Amino acid sequence: MAKKNSSVSKKENEVIEEPVLTKTYLTDEELEHFKQLLLKRREEVLRDLDILRSSISDENVEDSINSNYSMHMADHGTDTMDREQRFMFIARDEKYIGYIDQALDRIRNKVYGICIKSGKPIPKKRLEAVPHTSVRIEFKQGKK
Repeated sequence: MAKKNSSVSKKENEVIEEPVLTKTYLTDEELEHFKQLLLKRREEVLRDLDILRSSISDENVEDSINSNYSMHMADHGTDTMDREQRFMFIARDEKYIGYIDQALDRIRNKVYGICIKSGKPIPKKRLEAVPHTSVRIEFKQGKK
């Protein structure tokens, strides 16, 4: 189903096959459904990011107010671990926003629902479960 572009690697003169994305098999109504689903998830993640970022800002203000008081080393370690965990969640959510934006671009380009590795359609059931996906499940699991 997918056409392949052949390109020659400059390093080893090997031919690399890359699938050319065909137009989506989804109807305009289905594309709109997935677009709304992605926009809803994007809004939720942005709200969570705002909460995480404000909690870090609030904590910084509290730290400067309470800096005159002695803190036990264990409490300081717990606070540091909590702060690092929030930074990790922020990084994860920012990465997820990027995946959502890429999926929205694929919808705009009418290639949403087509696996970027094989060029084959991604089943609707998978798109419902993971609407930002760009690969079929066998590629996610590393079987191919």
